[in-house]
Amino acid sequence: MIAAPIPANEPMRLEAVRAAVCAYAPREERFDRITRTAKRLLQVPIALISIVEEDEQWFRSVQGLDEPHTPRDISFCGHVVASGQPLVIQDTWTDHAFADNPLVLGKPGIRSYVGLPLEIAPGIYAGSLCAIDTMPRTYDDDELLALQDLARMAETELRSVAAASLQKSLLMRLDLAQRRQALDPVTGCWTIRGFRELLNLAVEQAHNDNTDMALCLLRVETEASAIRLPHGDGSRTLMLGWLAQLLRGRLPPEGALARLGDTDFCALLSAPTALALERVLEPVVQPQLSGTLGDGQVFEGRVRSHVVRLEDLGPEATANKAWARVLGALQPGKS
Repeated sequence: MIAAPIPANEPMRLEAVRAAVCAYAPREERFDRITRTAKRLLQVPIALISIVEEDEQWFRSVQGLDEPHTPRDISFCGHVVASGQPLVIQDTWTDHAFADNPLVLGKPGIRSYVGLPLEIAPGIYAGSLCAIDTMPRTYDDDELLALQDLARMAETELRSVAAASLQKSLLMRLDLAQRRQALDPVTGCWTIRGFRELLNLAVEQAHNDNTDMALCLLRVETEASAIRLPHGDGSRTLMLGWLAQLLRGRLPPEGALARLGDTDFCALLSAPTALALERVLEPVVQPQLSGTLGDGQVFEGRVRSHVVRLEDLGPEATANKAWARVLGALQPGKS
């Protein structure tokens, strides 16, 4: 195995990646949309937006894989970042650089790989958009061009500062270890700890700007017969990650989502007026939840919601008071 090389501009590259908060940030619908499209277009089981950090590659968005990160030295994407060029491997078993790679010999069993670099500044590559299959594959020119278009979209999103300025403000205050602790590795949502920090900032901002804000508890309920998944932690992780994607898709770009429990989530939403807040909340609280998993199975469930509006807590409302209302709604029999 040939370990992923380190680029000559690595200190500058890491500084740019961290300044742009490319890694260790909550997953967002704008990136999930790209990887879902790549997975469908190329008909592969796995598609990723991978960000290469100092010691690991971390997945900004992931489809079909139950790991949030892998070591950098064994990563395929590390090779893409080092070269700044696309990497296409039709069959890893016949490629001396990758045939004995742990990601080939073990999970996820990479047999074919195509990855395109994601440039966030001239000559600075944050990671890659890649498609992975567990069988040998040959991609035609149209497929590669389609993936290239998606990679350019991912680059644009990584460079954009439009993503949730409040969330980015919090992330910039945290070091890398704190960012890891603030994120749920299974769903890519905020953890309770990180979400509480974000809530403190959001309430302060709402008071200062005289805007409206709400917390929306979302409890996902499923019928046991609605979906059949293989037993095992991996399948469970994929399922929870997929549920989080469905809920993220209901939020506006600046919305935040936290995982509170097994299938309990909480959304943080802001708007300039009470009327605008109601419009933002409307798609979030829809009770029906449905979609199609990667293997074509249709999933149907329900979402029970409970909304806590800041204005309902009075002029002296605090983050602690809003959070206490959410915890109260989490109690059995309440929704």
